[in-house]
Amino acid sequence: MTVPIVKAYAIWSSAVERYQDWRERRRTFREVEGLDQRERSRLLLEVGMTTTDFATAMRFAFASSILLPEAFRSVGVDYDKFEARHPEWNQDMRRTCMLCPERRRCNDRLKDSSFAATYAEFCPNSRSLEELVSVH
Repeated sequence: MTVPIVKAYAIWSSAVERYQDWRERRRTFREVEGLDQRERSRLLLEVGMTTTDFATAMRFAFASSILLPEAFRSVGVDYDKFEARHPEWNQDMRRTCMLCPERRRCNDRLKDSSFAATYAEFCPNSRSLEELVSVH
């Protein structure tokens, strides 16, 4: 009887996480769209995104805030320390992650613990991760 309860909890947790992510993306999209054109362009330029990139990124889960830290943990690198020491590099990796077409594959590999062994096959941040792993 325990297995069905665990599965139900996992499904429920996943649904809640996706809903929260959707709400956060919607809030972010509205905030940015609420800016005047000049301010919106300046903000997006600061993070290295075009209007099209931003619209694309907002259609999908916030991979950069959910998947990227998990990817770091998977390969044995402390994400918080990296983020504090290398803000520009982190921003670049986050932008790459936000626009990545392999988010589902990444998520699946993180969940089944095979990410560390397979990320080089599909992750557009693989070179950065390899560099971080080699100095860690």
